[in-house]
Amino acid sequence: MTESGKKFSLSKAMLLLLDVFTALLAVQIIFAFRTSETVIAFSRKAGALYKTEAFIFYAIAALAIPIFFRLNNLYKYRVIAATTDQIPLIIKSYFPLGMVLLFLLFFLQDRVLATSARGFWLGFEILGIVLLSIERAIIAALVRRRKFLRDEVVAKKVLIVGAGHAGESFALRILNDPELGIEKAYFLDDDETKFGTTLLSFPILGRTNDVMRSAIDVGADEIYITINAISRERLLEIIEECKKTKLPVKVFSRHFRIVQGEMEPSVLSGALELPSQMTIHPGLVAKRIMDVLAGTMAFLVALIPGVFIALLIKLTSRGPVLYTSYRIGKGGKPFKMFKFRTMRLNDESEHREIAEQRLKEGVHMGKPENDPRITPIGRFLRKYSIDEAPQILNVLRGEMSLVGPRPCLDYELQYFEDWHKRRFLVLPGLTGLWQVTGRQIDGLSLHDAMILDVFYAENFTIWLDIKILLKTIPVVLFGKSKV
Repeated sequence: MTESGKKFSLSKAMLLLLDVFTALLAVQIIFAFRTSETVIAFSRKAGALYKTEAFIFYAIAALAIPIFFRLNNLYKYRVIAATTDQIPLIIKSYFPLGMVLLFLLFFLQDRVLATSARGFWLGFEILGIVLLSIERAIIAALVRRRKFLRDEVVAKKVLIVGAGHAGESFALRILNDPELGIEKAYFLDDDETKFGTTLLSFPILGRTNDVMRSAIDVGADEIYITINAISRERLLEIIEECKKTKLPVKVFSRHFRIVQGEMEPSVLSGALELPSQMTIHPGLVAKRIMDVLAGTMAFLVALIPGVFIALLIKLTSRGPVLYTSYRIGKGGKPFKMFKFRTMRLNDESEHREIAEQRLKEGVHMGKPENDPRITPIGRFLRKYSIDEAPQILNVLRGEMSLVGPRPCLDYELQYFEDWHKRRFLVLPGLTGLWQVTGRQIDGLSLHDAMILDVFYAENFTIWLDIKILLKTIPVVLFGKSKV
C-alpha cells in the first residue's frame, strides 16, 4: 500500500470512529435525560419506567451506523465534501436502522435487553440525525479546505460517451488532474471514422448505442456523457440508456448548463450527476405520504401567521385575500391554485401580452417583480415566497406536491416543445429546481426552465426531494437562492 493509501485508510477509519462516537453521544444524551428525576416521575405515571439495559441495546445500534452509512455512500470522497448531499443520506441511513430496531423491540419486548420506552427510539432517530448532520457538516468544511482526506486517490475505470470537443477536453482533464482518481477511460462515439482509434491515448470502442455492453466489457465504475453537438431529445435518450446500467452517470453538456454543479457537487465541478434508474411507483407513494404529513404540519404551523397576513392584505388593498387561477397539473389536468393576493385588482390582459411576448422570445417569465400592480405588503410576500403558502391546501388536496415543477398557465402550453411536456409526468410543486438554482438568473430562458423541470420529472427520488427542500430554506429565509 502506498503512503497516500495509508493516509487515506487512516483518515477513513478516523471518520468511521467519529461517526460511531457521535451516534453513541446521542444515546448518552438521551440516557442522561431519561434518568433525570422529572422524566422518571413522568415515566412511572405513564407506565413506561426507563431501564438502563436499553442503553446497551441502542449502543449496539450506534455501532451499526457505519454499515448503513457505507451502503449509502457516506464514505465516498465526493459525498463527504458536500454538506447538503449528506443530510438526505444520513436520514436515508437512519430510516432502515430505525425499522430494524422497531422490529426487534416488537418481537423482543419481553427481553430485558430490548426494554425501553418509545420516546427513546424516537430520540435515538432524531438526535442521531441532528448530531451526525452537524458532525458531517464540520467534516465537509475541513475536506473543502484540504484539511482532511486530502490524500485520497481512487483508481477507477470510466466509460465516456462522446469523443468530440467536449470529450477531448475531459480527456485532458483526466490526464492533468490525478485527484479525479480515474485510472482508465474508454470512449463511445457515433462517428465511424473514430472506431478503433484513440483519443489522447484512450481507446474509442464503438457507438453510443453500445453503452450497456461496453460498460460490462470494460468493468466501468462510472459513466460520463460529454456531448454538446446533439439534439436535446437525443441527449435525453442517451441519458436514459446510461441510467439502465445502474452505474453513476455524470453529464457535461451545454444543454444542462443551468443545473450543472447544483444538485450533486463533487470534485468534478461542472458535472451534473444523475441518479441511477429508479422505480417510480414506490417513490410516488413515499412522496405522497411525505406531502400529507409535512403538509399537515406546515398548515398547522402557518395557520395563525396566515390569519395575520390575511388581515394585512384585506386592510391595505381592495379585493379578496386569496388569488385563485387555473394551472396545468400532472398529466395536463387543470386545477385551481391558491395564493395570497399580492396585486391590486386590475385587467390582466396587458400583463398577459407582455408574458406571451417574453415566451415567444424564449425568455422564462418567472415573477414580474417590477409590476406596478404589486402592493407594498405583496412585494414583501413575494420576496420571501410567503404568497405561495396557501398552496399547502393544493398539496393536501393531492393537486400539488411539496417538490415538483412549478405549475404553468394554460396559454403557456402553446410555446412548449414536445419534450417540454415530460414535466407533466409528476405533480407540480411548491418548490423545485428552478427555485434553488435558477431563481436569481437574469433572463432565465424558457429552455433552461424546461431543462430543470424535465430533469426533475425524469430523475425524481424522495432523497432528491429532501435535498431540494433543504436548499429551499435559505431561499425563503433570505429571499434568494443560496447553495
